[in-house]
Amino acid sequence: MIFSDKAISDIDANSIIRRSTSSTTQDAPQSSDTTNVASHNPSNPSSTDSSVDSLGWDYAHQKHELMVLNGERHLCTIPIVEVPVRNETSEAEARAAEQKELARARDEGWELLQGMEGECLYFVSGWWSYSFCYNAEIVQFHQLPPMPGKATLPPKPDPGSKQYVLGRAKTTSNKKEDEWGSQIEVRKGTKGPGSPRTEIQVKGDTRYLVQKLEGGTICDLTGKPRRIEVQYHCDPNMTERIGYVKEVGTCSYLMAVYTPRLCTDVAFVPAKPIKAHEIVCRIIVPEDEVEYQNKLNTLDADLEATANKEEKPITIGGLVVGAGKWTSNGEAKLPIPANFGLVETTALVARGKSKAEGGETEILSDADLRKLDLDPSTVATLKAKMPQLAKGKGWKIEVVDKPGEAPQLVVTILDDEEEGTPKDSEKGSEELLKDEL
Repeated sequence: MIFSDKAISDIDANSIIRRSTSSTTQDAPQSSDTTNVASHNPSNPSSTDSSVDSLGWDYAHQKHELMVLNGERHLCTIPIVEVPVRNETSEAEARAAEQKELARARDEGWELLQGMEGECLYFVSGWWSYSFCYNAEIVQFHQLPPMPGKATLPPKPDPGSKQYVLGRAKTTSNKKEDEWGSQIEVRKGTKGPGSPRTEIQVKGDTRYLVQKLEGGTICDLTGKPRRIEVQYHCDPNMTERIGYVKEVGTCSYLMAVYTPRLCTDVAFVPAKPIKAHEIVCRIIVPEDEVEYQNKLNTLDADLEATANKEEKPITIGGLVVGAGKWTSNGEAKLPIPANFGLVETTALVARGKSKAEGGETEILSDADLRKLDLDPSTVATLKAKMPQLAKGKGWKIEVVDKPGEAPQLVVTILDDEEEGTPKDSEKGSEELLKDEL
């Protein structure tokens, strides 16, 4: 039902109802609404009828009814659809012809699919991957992760995981012996012993071929072989592809294959959708308000179209981008790292004066070194090597603890001009030596 943006006057509506009633042999139902509209009849109805004729109403194929919606009257135009007379004999003949057509389409369909012989299709759905070799078998497996720069199809099975055969085609050899015992080929196009177990199914106006494959890997839950039904659908827009794979029952599967090969037979081409007959309703207003109502309806339509064109906000994860808002629905949050908020710390472990200042050395006690998680023997060995490494200059050994890293012993050789400066202002020399604990 369509509500037109064009209004109609009560005078024209009354004339249309009268003409529609007089042009049909059936009695039109009278209602209080008809009386209300008829009260606006002009004194000269013939002039009104002539103005209505200019609107192009088709009384032979349309009928008109009054409808009240939310207190407002509407004139609705309803198309007259002729229903064919039922003929049981014709129906029986049609059913017989349809069965004959289905048998023909089944045989012709499998002839069209023979071009897929030897071809394999692949389908990846999450954890599982599938390989389908026409009229052979269907295998379910886990694929190896794709390598960078390598083709993703066909997927490579993971040799370390199990794979399952979902079904195998039951076909026999298409060869037979002649009267002298020689092998001969069965003529292509005949339903010989090599024809698969197939049928044609009808769903609404759609026809498709069905092949049932059995004899798959034994199911652990049922103790029976896995099985799968393959549906072949016409798709004129692309090459062969697997549309989906579903487990419709325990170890029982369904696979849809789309192929343009079937589209060469009109029996498999999807029927064009039949457009529904439209019922158009127009609001009824007084004659002097028709122009105003039409402008109002046009304005409303323009406002609605403008609102639909407004750019919709981008939503990611339930949040509107740029809205300046945040929300939390109580879901698990990312854990805070253990070293979050920690800063780098440095502690002086040992130091030595230059040879010119007497070469005195200082080192923390073993107890203090252990508090810093340092091995006293390691620090003592490094301290003994420092006079030789420093070559008469001053030196210091520090432990540096950076968040997320192992503590390090850092050796600094002091320049001559830095000797005797406060520890906080020491810049260190150009030579650094780090020993990771």
